[in-house]
Amino acid sequence: MTKYSLAGGQQAEDQFFSQEPEFIKAYTFDREVMTNFEVELRKNKECCLLLHPMVLLCAVGCLPCFAYSRCVLEDNVRDKVYATHVAITRDGVKFVVDRHKKGCRLDCEDQGKISKTVAFSKITDADLEEPAGKSGPCCCMIDNVLTKVNVDTASSGQVSDGQGGTSQVHELSIAGLTDPHQFKADVWSMIRGDGVNGVSSAQAVSAIPVMERGGGKSVMERMDELEKLKAKGYINQNEYDSKRKEILSDA
Repeated sequence: MTKYSLAGGQQAEDQFFSQEPEFIKAYTFDREVMTNFEVELRKNKECCLLLHPMVLLCAVGCLPCFAYSRCVLEDNVRDKVYATHVAITRDGVKFVVDRHKKGCRLDCEDQGKISKTVAFSKITDADLEEPAGKSGPCCCMIDNVLTKVNVDTASSGQVSDGQGGTSQVHELSIAGLTDPHQFKADVWSMIRGDGVNGVSSAQAVSAIPVMERGGGKSVMERMDELEKLKAKGYINQNEYDSKRKEILSDA
């Protein structure tokens, strides 16, 4: 079984991003809570699935494989949880799932590193989804315990689930942060241009698209975008007045 250091905390997260040239601040996860929740959820789903007669019949012939998958389940979940990292950089919110074991834990099955950066200039919303209700099969559900931070861009929104309904899609959904409220506050601070850890808005955030002169958009389109930025708190009154005057001067 893989051994993990539970004392790494903030220092371990900072070390993970130490080679990131635009790094500003990393955030810790409550990894044990994340691991316990995901392991219990997956075990319940597997047990419920086995109650189906056809699945049970097939499982009898694959009992060794099923038994092995249960043995490595916790290691696989823990590996993925401990491979998950998030930080704020000058470019935006950077979310990383590092290389880790999965499946039967053979080298040929390793999951490669995945990283995604959402630019601050593209973020339209960042909010919390507090845990409520339960998850899992109806016969053995468990309480939801992880707070999520959902980061949205213009491409986020409702999409068809293929069954006549819709589901909400977020650009980034981060569950299990030790202090999700602080992460959310820091994201908004960077968007507003206030900065984090002494990095000013001029260093941290590239120009918001509407701030670009012209950009091939009509005056009405630019004014509409400016109003939205002000309503969301991206710019203050002085910035709004200055940019409004600039847009009108181009009319």
